[in-house]
Amino acid sequence: MLDDRQHEQFTRLWTENQPSVAGYLHALAGHRNVSENLLQETALALLRKFDDYDLTRPFLRWALGVARVQLLTHRRDAVRSRTVALEDQLLERFTALWAEVEVSLREEQAALEVCLGRLAPRAREVVRLRYFEALNATQVAQRLGLAAGSVRVQLQRVREQLRECIGAQLRSQGGES
Repeated sequence: MLDDRQHEQFTRLWTENQPSVAGYLHALAGHRNVSENLLQETALALLRKFDDYDLTRPFLRWALGVARVQLLTHRRDAVRSRTVALEDQLLERFTALWAEVEVSLREEQAALEVCLGRLAPRAREVVRLRYFEALNATQVAQRLGLAAGSVRVQLQRVREQLRECIGAQLRSQGGES
């Protein structure tokens, strides 16, 4: 417990250095409310530890060290809170949805493979270059000796053809389109 003289000394030092500590926390915390709460927590921690403070050393440096610890603690706790919140609120839902989506994705992928096999060889080559080799329409056109505009039109037609084919495949298997 601080005596009156120590309490007065702390108050003077904190009042003088508080704006610098506040600026430090505002710069690193990201949110005004968080930084203000951290500033209060820092002030309380400094007051509680003032007996340990070496008066021959700069108060600001000591205060910033304590503020840094408060910030790190807050970040650690925030990460834990998000993880716990995700685990508690979303993990179960995510797992259930993932199982549903995974089945649907596998069905759609199988349908896409069937439909790609039904494309004309030239259309299949355009799709391969565009989507599997990640070339843009101009690069596909150069590779195949075509005009870029005709490649774009062909890609648009192929995408529509694939969309219809996949929908028909899924409907025939009892899935959704």
